[in-house]
Amino acid sequence: MEKYGKALAAVLGAVLVALYAALGGDNHIGSTEIVQVGIAAATAIGVYLVPLAPQYRWGKTAVAVILAVLQALATSVLGGLDAGEWIVLVLAGLTAAGVAVAPAVSDNGIGSRTPVAPGR
Repeated sequence: MEKYGKALAAVLGAVLVALYAALGGDNHIGSTEIVQVGIAAATAIGVYLVPLAPQYRWGKTAVAVILAVLQALATSVLGGLDAGEWIVLVLAGLTAAGVAVAPAVSDNGIGSRTPVAPGR
């Protein structure tokens, strides 16, 4: 959990969005739901792939926040906002918040909570 916490938070968010798309509302995955699941999957993949660099420890969180905003825009533009769409937006926000607070350590040894060394 200490190494992959941010990625696991993003994957959990993607799974919840996919489950809601498949089981929520009309039990039919339409074009809006496909876009929502695609953005959630891109969030999980992006958060996993972005390394933690000493000067950019916020990189994984930035990916999650940018894609949460894209999720909100895509949801509101493609399908409009009804009660069900708000759930996807809440899940996107919770995913970004989960990524922000979860721990992570990249293969380069830099952790999200490791203090920055002087001169970096």
